[in-house]
Amino acid sequence: MKTKLRSELKNDLFIIAGLLVAAAAYRMYLIPNQVVAGGFTGVGQLLNHLLGVSVGTVNIIMNVPLFLISMKSMGVKFGVRSLVAMLLLSVLIDHIPLPAATDDMLLAAVYGGAISGIGFGLVLRGSATTGGTDMLASLLHRLIPVLRVSYGIFFFDGLVIIASAFAFEPQAAMYGLISTFLCNVLIDLVLEGPNSAHSYFIISDRSDAIAEKILKEMDRGVTALEAMGMYSHARKQVLLCVVNRFETMRLRRIIFEVDPKAFVIANKANEVLGEGFKPM
Repeated sequence: MKTKLRSELKNDLFIIAGLLVAAAAYRMYLIPNQVVAGGFTGVGQLLNHLLGVSVGTVNIIMNVPLFLISMKSMGVKFGVRSLVAMLLLSVLIDHIPLPAATDDMLLAAVYGGAISGIGFGLVLRGSATTGGTDMLASLLHRLIPVLRVSYGIFFFDGLVIIASAFAFEPQAAMYGLISTFLCNVLIDLVLEGPNSAHSYFIISDRSDAIAEKILKEMDRGVTALEAMGMYSHARKQVLLCVVNRFETMRLRRIIFEVDPKAFVIANKANEVLGEGFKPM
């Protein structure tokens, strides 16, 4: 019970911190400099400029119907938490008392995109969402399965950014693209962490000697997978080893010292959980 309560409290802290950070990005960088980074908040920026409607109000009006439609598929707990997060974000964007940090559009696009990405990433880490074009694209995907979610998000955000070129000026759309890109990069970084680990598949006739040397010299675990070459039909072991980025060259040296003819496949691992790496 205590563990569950602690987990819920941690999620709530992530959400609150994320909402404050994201709202600050809009108030200090994006809105004052008319940098539109897509999404329903981007629509709000356009309507705020054209009609004087507040950004938060537009965000609420566009999101609430989607939440009501999607609540069942989202699950009541996640849905209610996300609805509250969206409402709080809208209120903060309209009312948090923060001045503009710069009048340089490039700085606004870079810092606004990066900071809002951190904020939205924290909200997602807290098991919530603030809705927007992601939810709209997901809903349309359920109705039209051939329409992929990623394409839907790209289409809707693209429309909003293109519209900003007409509502403000052509440069606004260019800066909006920069901001959107940085926002998505930072969301992934917050959710998955930096690419600090690499996984290696090692195919060699001397797999036992390579594994022994890795275990002895690097103190890293090695897993042997049974495999068969489909050309020769010869059975051999494929070694799987995960190391951090600072150990990659050392691992390669060990492999090719033992077997210069070894076949190696290296992959970046977005996240590695467990002993020797990041605890869950």
